[in-house]
Amino acid sequence: MGAEQLKIHIVIIDNDVSEIAEIQTWLESDMRVPWTICHCVDVKEARSVIHKADLVILKPDTDDLPSSKEVFKSLEGMVFEIPIIVLTNAEDQHGLSTFVMEQGAADTIIRGQFARLVDAIEFALIRQKITTDARRVADQALSDTHDKRVSDLSETAQVRASETEKSRQILRMFSGDYAVDAQDKTKTTK
Repeated sequence: MGAEQLKIHIVIIDNDVSEIAEIQTWLESDMRVPWTICHCVDVKEARSVIHKADLVILKPDTDDLPSSKEVFKSLEGMVFEIPIIVLTNAEDQHGLSTFVMEQGAADTIIRGQFARLVDAIEFALIRQKITTDARRVADQALSDTHDKRVSDLSETAQVRASETEKSRQILRMFSGDYAVDAQDKTKTTK
């Protein structure tokens, strides 16, 4: 596996160049695993690279949508099993933070207060791995259960067919036809 495959691919959606530089400084000083950044100025631009991301950092007031909540919803609709860390303002009063956490964001960070950013990234990736692994195990168990049920249904159908044939033979015997096997009329004792 090449070094490029081991890197964590972080997509940052933010239209503030100085904030991007500050985030990059924190990552360079504290991140314990290799990483790369892809910077996008809005969600529209991120559409083409989001599928390559391991994690997204979103400043939700970057797009032309009427609210930050709508920006988060539009991004959330594009990603599956990719943690999103949302940058909020200090004066947010937990409105946006509460909303995005209820909607499934991995974490929120107050803009400009990036001291815990690396921990938030690492915890988000760990939680996502645990969640993904648990989903895969559950999916496999469901698939195994389905396969077993299909097998059981097939066996049940075979048993029912056999029982139905036995019932037909018994009815034929009572009606005077002593055929032991309906398909082999040579065994008839009439």
